[in-house]
Amino acid sequence: MNTNRSNYRGLIKLFLFLPMILMAGDNSYAYIAAALAVGLSSIAAGIAVGMVGAAAMGSIGEKPEISTKALIFLGLAEGIAIYGLIVSIMILGKI
Repeated sequence: MNTNRSNYRGLIKLFLFLPMILMAGDNSYAYIAAALAVGLSSIAAGIAVGMVGAAAMGSIGEKPEISTKALIFLGLAEGIAIYGLIVSIMILGKI
């Protein structure tokens, strides 16, 4: 029951702030795009690190000599968030 209330509160906040965002001006879409680039890439990186990390820990348990390769793959998964940050910096640099 509490999760439903928190979902409704989030929707109410969204509908309250949406007109403010739309009336902010021409740069508002750039700010929204930058925020979405960082947010969505961070979520994707979290999912990727979770999946790759679980698989890496399982494989390290069976073969400890591949731990270096597993850490490299974890670093590649974390790179997704860095790419999103770079894209958002590029978007904000155009404003």
